[in-house]
Amino acid sequence: MSKYITSIPLGDIDRVQIYINSSKLPLRQIVAQEAPDLAITGNFWLYGSYQPACPIKADGKVLATDAYHYPALIWDTGPDISMGIVPPGGACGKANYIANSAGLYQGKPETMYCKPDVRGRRGRTGWGFCGGALAFIAFPDGSDGMEPEELRDYVQGLGWSDCIMGDGGRKVNYYNRATGDMVQGRDPSQNLILVYKRKGHSSKPDDSDKEDKPMDDITQAIMTNSDCYKAGRTIIPKGIMVHSTATPGADAQTIRSAWDRSGAEAAVHYIIDDQRTLQTLPDTCRAWHCGGAANNTHLSLEICEPQECRLIPAEWIALKRGSSGWAVQRLQMELQARGYDPKGVDGSFGPGCDAALRACQKDLGLTADGSCGPATLAKLASRQGSYLAYNPQDTAAYFAAVWGRAVALCVQLCKTYGLTAADILCHSEGYAKGIASNHADVMHWWPYHSKTMDMLRAAVDKALGAQEPDYRAQVQARFGLAEETMDYLEAYRYGADLLQKLAAAN
Repeated sequence: MSKYITSIPLGDIDRVQIYINSSKLPLRQIVAQEAPDLAITGNFWLYGSYQPACPIKADGKVLATDAYHYPALIWDTGPDISMGIVPPGGACGKANYIANSAGLYQGKPETMYCKPDVRGRRGRTGWGFCGGALAFIAFPDGSDGMEPEELRDYVQGLGWSDCIMGDGGRKVNYYNRATGDMVQGRDPSQNLILVYKRKGHSSKPDDSDKEDKPMDDITQAIMTNSDCYKAGRTIIPKGIMVHSTATPGADAQTIRSAWDRSGAEAAVHYIIDDQRTLQTLPDTCRAWHCGGAANNTHLSLEICEPQECRLIPAEWIALKRGSSGWAVQRLQMELQARGYDPKGVDGSFGPGCDAALRACQKDLGLTADGSCGPATLAKLASRQGSYLAYNPQDTAAYFAAVWGRAVALCVQLCKTYGLTAADILCHSEGYAKGIASNHADVMHWWPYHSKTMDMLRAAVDKALGAQEPDYRAQVQARFGLAEETMDYLEAYRYGADLLQKLAAAN
């Protein structure tokens, strides 16, 4: 199911803006002009008059009202945004609000009253709250669309407490600067929600000359609804296992929300993206992260992958008629670059894209079946500058950020539990040792950025300062000696060393 899900902690937000697109600009132009960190289609609007159809107030000016009470996002400036009710006439007292049909309100499912013209399985957008963060979801147009109630039930399963259904159906517009995702609907949105992050919370350029330095900005977000957490089983940490999510484009909060529920089959101690490090289980909790014996011994951390990882062969999912989303848009761009007209670069795999792909496959000597599977991907990605080839330069800033966070977290955990860099391994290394299931992470991805697990261990070792092993603690633990005995032995060793030095001096 093609979808884009993200969330932004309120503390990371500088301001939220309602953009009224009276000039009917395409999303790409709006993003270029306004430079937001995130943009998404807002509430319903009237197709003929190009005016908003549900209550909306931007910059203190009421632009549309209704005779009914409407659930809405309401705010004055930026991170003070909340969920509330706009009464008939729009007398709210806040400078901004944007309303539509609610799916969830204060944790309770709402009956989705929608006119017939907005029903059906179609592209959808939605916005609300999840775990103290402003959350957004977009399902592009195509067969992956949803009925309103399906959207409501889906986000409730992700742990959202509130959800307002935005506009959709030809008008699904979505942009995320951090991941590079852009879904441009066939029609421009009449109004959009634009989010701007505080300075210091945007992607930073790669600075590979700087040393990896420990960070202490770990946010605790324990998954108390997880069956893993509720099981109450504990471990004594003896190692660290590094994973990557294999869910391109999903950030840490999104993964955490998806796993913080009954029935979720995965649970880890930490989740990292380029913006934050979340602790999602207590260190002593036995996590479900590797499908093997290392669950009983290892702390686990998941590294979120950027949307571009969708192009890595190990993660490729075949595209065919009815597919939609970012990867389809890249396929259309590649076909167009090769001289085959997909009849639009809109992220929707329709008859034009199907015909163009079949013609291209035939010319490349492939089976002309209209499905872009692994073999077709390999051929299309082989062109210099191909839109279907994973280009590490596109995600260099993202990778540098998650690499730095992974090193910093491993350093902190090593210090806390007396571990060394040698106690760190990834999922694929765990499989080779027979203590984890057969997964490729993280070595299906990191070599594209010229990084290996040995390099991670070396960075951790360097940050730890290549400290001399604590022989006192090792001897004391090995032989069960008391502190008084250890003090005596250390004093004896010091005295013996001193006598030896005096003798050598004379």
